[in-house]
Amino acid sequence: MKTRGDVNVHPTAEIRSDVEQVSMIALEGGSIEIEEGVFVNNGVWIRSAASVSIGAWSKIGPRVMIMDSDSHDTAPGHGPASGAKPVVIEEDVWIGAGAIILKGVRIGKHSVVGAGSVVTRDVPASTIVAGNPARVLRQV
Repeated sequence: MKTRGDVNVHPTAEIRSDVEQVSMIALEGGSIEIEEGVFVNNGVWIRSAASVSIGAWSKIGPRVMIMDSDSHDTAPGHGPASGAKPVVIEEDVWIGAGAIILKGVRIGKHSVVGAGSVVTRDVPASTIVAGNPARVLRQV
């Protein structure tokens, strides 16, 4: 029998799911950690085969996707966890609507990810990024 991983949401976090369902799935061995004061908007989709952590007071816009793996086999005989790499969203980060955060990314504290961006690499602290792939626009 397969088991699921852990999903832990701090009691002060707000998960808004009144218009579109929020989906958080931690596969076996995966974990999702949502810290104090985090806001998760409608339609957010989080998948973890390794770990996804969202730091205190971060704001996640509607229809954002966050995934720490490819969510499918990348080679015959390998499960979805193969190649999984942790995603870390540090404290006080704002992620705009429809952004996609991919495996292995760390977003530094006080950063902003523009709506519709695809984040494929680390974002330094206090930085605004946007685009596909996301690029640095300026420092906050």
